[in-house]
Amino acid sequence: MTVGTDRAPPPVRDLRTCPATEVLPAMTLPVPNESLSDPAAALSASWFGTGLSPEAIARLAAIARLRDIEPETELMREGQVTDVLCIVLTGRIALRTLVPERGMVTILTVEPGDIVGWSAIVPPHRATSTSIAIEPVRMLELPGEALRKLLRADNALAASVYPRVLQAVARRLAATRLQLLDLFAREEWSRKEIQPW
Repeated sequence: MTVGTDRAPPPVRDLRTCPATEVLPAMTLPVPNESLSDPAAALSASWFGTGLSPEAIARLAAIARLRDIEPETELMREGQVTDVLCIVLTGRIALRTLVPERGMVTILTVEPGDIVGWSAIVPPHRATSTSIAIEPVRMLELPGEALRKLLRADNALAASVYPRVLQAVARRLAATRLQLLDLFAREEWSRKEIQPW
């Protein structure tokens, strides 16, 4: 109650529990080993699949396949057509981009539960970075063409998948910005002459 009145203060709207707001889980959740051989179980246990309806899991798992990748394998090359969206189940993948006069710079390391190849569902379907496995990787691949067809046909599925993809894209954008700021700050600092007291 507010001091001096008999009225209770208006309720505070908690955005974390607002039904219209979907709160997505943390980007990386470990995938239990027992789910690594079943696409539906692997998807459900990943960050990307957490909170998806059983119907959505079943539809995505129906087009998915598990794939093992050796270290140093290039999965996607910056600028080339991306034909799969992948959910990393185990291992890590470096995302690298070409910086003029610097060469390839790692902007982010993708951990288990996160995705690689979001460009497969966003025109013009071209990779925005080069993806290289830095340790043995097991991932769940969703073919781009089949996934786009599913998303066009099922609005509820699209409404669940796109926010997860956007969260990954936003994380990539922030990481790229920080990496480039750091890179150019170091360059600027090296040009300055240190003045004695």
